[in-house]
Amino acid sequence: MNPTPILQKGLPNRFYVTREEFFRERELIFSSMWISIGFASEVPNAGDTYPLEFMELPLLILRGEDLKLRVFHNVCPHRGHILVSESRNLKKFLRCPYHSWTFHLDGQLVHTPHIGGVGVRELKTFDPSCHGMREIRSMVWNDLVFMNIDGKAEPFQQFIQPLEDRWQSYWGKTGPSMLKRSQTDDNIVFELETNWKLVVENYLEAYHLPSIHPELNRISSVKDHEIFIEDQFSGQISHNYSYSSNDDIPLPQFPEWPSDQISYAEYPVLYPNTLFGLQADHFYVMVILPLQFNRTREEARI
Repeated sequence: MNPTPILQKGLPNRFYVTREEFFRERELIFSSMWISIGFASEVPNAGDTYPLEFMELPLLILRGEDLKLRVFHNVCPHRGHILVSESRNLKKFLRCPYHSWTFHLDGQLVHTPHIGGVGVRELKTFDPSCHGMREIRSMVWNDLVFMNIDGKAEPFQQFIQPLEDRWQSYWGKTGPSMLKRSQTDDNIVFELETNWKLVVENYLEAYHLPSIHPELNRISSVKDHEIFIEDQFSGQISHNYSYSSNDDIPLPQFPEWPSDQISYAEYPVLYPNTLFGLQADHFYVMVILPLQFNRTREEARI
């Protein structure tokens, strides 16, 4: 007797090709969760800025004078003009190029030229403390910048704890600090003319390895992969990762990686948009930035 086939049905076409569904995802999925948007090492110094686009929202990662990293909507609260158009250092203040409203690096409004008429900087009926830059709740985890748009997600540590617990046996006493970037990391960027979900779906399956990545399939065959599923993340496990000790110039092994797990590797997606690769000799992160319904940016760090 032939086994009954398993029928699988994907999402309807509109979820990949319409702006309306894209905005629904922004409201119902991305706004309520912790989502990664970039890397703290892009803004190492006080006053450093990193503007980016996320689901048609202009955002700004900014390092304050107190060295705290903050995420803001990259628009002036006065007339909505873009505040920072390219990465640069601001020294001590951020000035809107439209009407010269000026903000401290923590987002507080400090100068409003001519708000009460020519040469008049203040109004009795105007409270600057109510009109600062719009900050978004954010957190940095091992160089990854996460944000929560609606401010209602669970505490960040609660969000990330299951992944940390899963990897405890691989990083040992070193802890997640082993995942921080060094000065020799590689930086790869992909600009993709596709919906963000296709990027995530592709990462979650190894079915395409023989046809798309034959060389990789020879090193870590699709038959040696399995899927694991958790509440917050899921992905692939390889039981036959080819550790680089056989290479002419091998990569160093993580110091507390279990010796009996050298050929083990994990490739999870931390939902909705963070892709990881954890092996005995290297670690990588790919941040998926949905720009528009048909445009996606992929930021990879090794």
